[in-house]
Amino acid sequence: MRAGAALLLVSLALAGCSGAPSKNGAALQKQEQARAAELGQVRGWERAFQPDVAIGAANQFGFHAPAYGPAKDGFLSIGTPVTVTDTTAKKPNSVGFAAKGKAAERVDILAFDLAQTDAASAELARKRFADIVRDFLFQSKVDAKPIHDKIAKGEAGKGQLDGIDYAIEKADDRLTVTFHRTGASAPANS
Repeated sequence: MRAGAALLLVSLALAGCSGAPSKNGAALQKQEQARAAELGQVRGWERAFQPDVAIGAANQFGFHAPAYGPAKDGFLSIGTPVTVTDTTAKKPNSVGFAAKGKAAERVDILAFDLAQTDAASAELARKRFADIVRDFLFQSKVDAKPIHDKIAKGEAGKGQLDGIDYAIEKADDRLTVTFHRTGASAPANS
């Protein structure tokens, strides 16, 4: 009798799991498909500065960046630093990511920051940092080859990459690379 009751409960539970998506799930799926189709038509910086694209690309590198959301002076997403060299070092070198902007629908600044805290592996850290920046941009079909070697060598500089302003800023223990969206408001660029 108990086995029959247990079998009946299992059967009822399985009957409730028809595998058909709920109305909310189907709507979400349609929304995601529409966004994917929309993004399939966009390339380059226009794509890279889309908040969902930027955060998704950053998270592929392990930054665990949260959704682009309201902050004190606009919108922001700051990822968790990712270790790029010897994890047994006292203070391993790590890379950070941030996306900032004045509006919810567009990122104005993409920033990558290398904390060079382990001098013994600083050269390798800069190479890996340059690779991360290059590969992040490649996801939107932006060619970072022109600045890859500068980043890997730790050379400061400013210029344009496919029409977008970039800056490589060097300090004793840091290397920061930023990309500023054309047309972004001045306060967001500070």
